[in-house]
Amino acid sequence: MHWADVIASKLSGKQLISTGISPSGPIHVGNMREILTGDAIFKASVTAGVESKFIYLCDDIDPLRKVYPFLPQSYASEIGKPLYRIRAPEGDGTYSEFFLRPFIETLDKVNVHVEVIRTHDLYASGIFEKAIDIVIKRREDVAGILEEVSGRKLEDGWFPYNPICKKCGSMKGPVVDGYEYPKVKYHCSCGYSGYSDIRTDEGKLPWRIEWPAKWYVLGVTVEPMGKDHGAAGGSYDTGKRIAEEIFGYPAPVAPIYERILLKGAGAMHSSTGIAIAASEMMKFSPPEILRFLIMRNNPNRHIVFDPGMGILSLIDEFEKYERAYFGEDSVADDDYRRVYELSVVAGEIRKPDRIGYRHLLTLIQIYHGDTELLDALKRNGYDEDSISRRLRERIITLNNWLEKYAPDDIKFRIQALDSKVELNDSQKKILRSFLDRMDTIKWNPESIHNAVYEIISANGIKPQEGFGAFYRALIDKERGPRLGYFLSNLDREFVRKRLTVVT
Repeated sequence: MHWADVIASKLSGKQLISTGISPSGPIHVGNMREILTGDAIFKASVTAGVESKFIYLCDDIDPLRKVYPFLPQSYASEIGKPLYRIRAPEGDGTYSEFFLRPFIETLDKVNVHVEVIRTHDLYASGIFEKAIDIVIKRREDVAGILEEVSGRKLEDGWFPYNPICKKCGSMKGPVVDGYEYPKVKYHCSCGYSGYSDIRTDEGKLPWRIEWPAKWYVLGVTVEPMGKDHGAAGGSYDTGKRIAEEIFGYPAPVAPIYERILLKGAGAMHSSTGIAIAASEMMKFSPPEILRFLIMRNNPNRHIVFDPGMGILSLIDEFEKYERAYFGEDSVADDDYRRVYELSVVAGEIRKPDRIGYRHLLTLIQIYHGDTELLDALKRNGYDEDSISRRLRERIITLNNWLEKYAPDDIKFRIQALDSKVELNDSQKKILRSFLDRMDTIKWNPESIHNAVYEIISANGIKPQEGFGAFYRALIDKERGPRLGYFLSNLDREFVRKRLTVVT
């Protein structure tokens, strides 16, 4: 049984599945593990007949904590201010919306339909009022839980509420002087003294307290979380006790997921600049591949994300699952059907394309312009009279990938008919032998590959050198796409003339 269905099978009654990410920077591929884990549990719950709702909390009232690598130094003056009150890095609007907007667009592309809730709206509408009042009145109990679970002593003067200064707009400078419902009295390092009304967005709870407060005021029953939150003494342990002992609310089921690491760089963090935005991945990969990355891996396994050759391998694997789903292949995964169903975007459960992604990668580097490309596609079994929207989207993602992430040895350009290349005598002999047999070879991948391999074996040279003769002659590289289908996609007469020129 797929991991999402296992979790859903243990749920009963109404469920509110919650996820949340602070829009402090580009929402990256690593962040997507939380929301796609939540989405898988939501979809599995619906399939199981469990009444469920799925929400995403945008923590836009969180303060800017530092000048991140992607920000100009002018943002130093914004540190401590709520993200929804800070200017956008580019254009009009706010900081939080600047990073939230492409994320929401990405959610639509990857078939995640979730209610987006901005946390500052919860404060502004008074939803947190009761929870804040409870926490302040029981602040000694809350402090005891935090210190006992975390093993760390709170600083002198700690208070479980952070006012936002009405003069400088920061949460960094205010010091609380007292509380009388519904207002918190404070003075700020900027020289201002005033009050914050807990019924509004004039302040917020510290994050470790705000998290269980959200469970309590919204009725959250399931929330996936990263393993750092689930570690002993971590934020879930403190949140669980605050929820149950302070609010009298049962802590939600909290499936733990591992991190997604960026190959060669480690864990993704916007704050360090080591990340690939989820919206960026949509530019160089089909949307179902991001879902597949999450759905085929158990949450307790870390994932290494490779935007280079790893993407091609991942797409190859997805296409294998797709063929297996329709009985055209097999995979060593008992849950392959469910993995596929949870990976595809809405309405996309369909027979596999006749033109695989890697094959398309070869074709678009050989043929330029719709007319040439469409003719080549038709020769390979494509049966439409024009390039479909789906295929064109794939061509766009492939071109973007070639431009930014593809290794050099995957890129090629067909050499001009009269261009010169260096070949040794053995390689020229291989090419002449192939020319002698060209008219008897069926121009399809298998026949071409077998003929080349027979010629190489008969001449007693290493396969790498023999196959390399063709790549050197045609694309001036030592390696290239699988030779049989590469040659089969070239015009036979062009190949004949080109090999004649170089030999």
